[in-house]
Amino acid sequence: MCSESIQNLRLRLKPRRDSSLLPIFQQGICLKIRAGLPLAAILEEAGFSRKYLEEKVQTVFLDGSALDDLDSQIVKGSSVIALSAAMPGLAGAIFRKGSPVSALRSKTSPRMNPDCTEDAMLTLRLKLFNTIAKEMGPGLLHSGILLKRSDLEDFLLSRRELLEESVLEAELDGSPVSLANLLGGKAIHSNHVVLQIIDFTPST
Repeated sequence: MCSESIQNLRLRLKPRRDSSLLPIFQQGICLKIRAGLPLAAILEEAGFSRKYLEEKVQTVFLDGSALDDLDSQIVKGSSVIALSAAMPGLAGAIFRKGSPVSALRSKTSPRMNPDCTEDAMLTLRLKLFNTIAKEMGPGLLHSGILLKRSDLEDFLLSRRELLEESVLEAELDGSPVSLANLLGGKAIHSNHVVLQIIDFTPST
């Protein structure tokens, strides 16, 4: 991803249709970061305040393993970070940050890459679930999120009818593009694309 060109896709939606795109956060968005940064710093740069991380994000997974320390350094490329509010039941209690029953977790831990230097640039995948996606997703969408082209095209195809009802206009690299071309996989050619939602502006 270092030297590739990244296309920019802007969608203007009908009022109050942001929620139609929120499931994309369960699939995961891309974050490009410098190796060795603490997880909290990575997430703060992505738009999460430290207060929000401490108060609202109750469960953090790194490559499938629960993580208690937000200041853990990330030194492995292609890692998957998942953020969730409190999950119900025993599973929620076990995997919650700082849980008194954390000993019941699997003993596996995220694997790091010892050969990765702190100067290396890494690409991570960030997934958001339940109220975290609902609360943070709209703001991230309006700021712009980085996605793999294949992930975006799969997402668009899986929600074709919903998007046809929600999208008023689409613009790729500053030029109008039809939703049909986007859904048909004929418009985007770069491996990654920035998706941004533009506010609906009624005509006067």
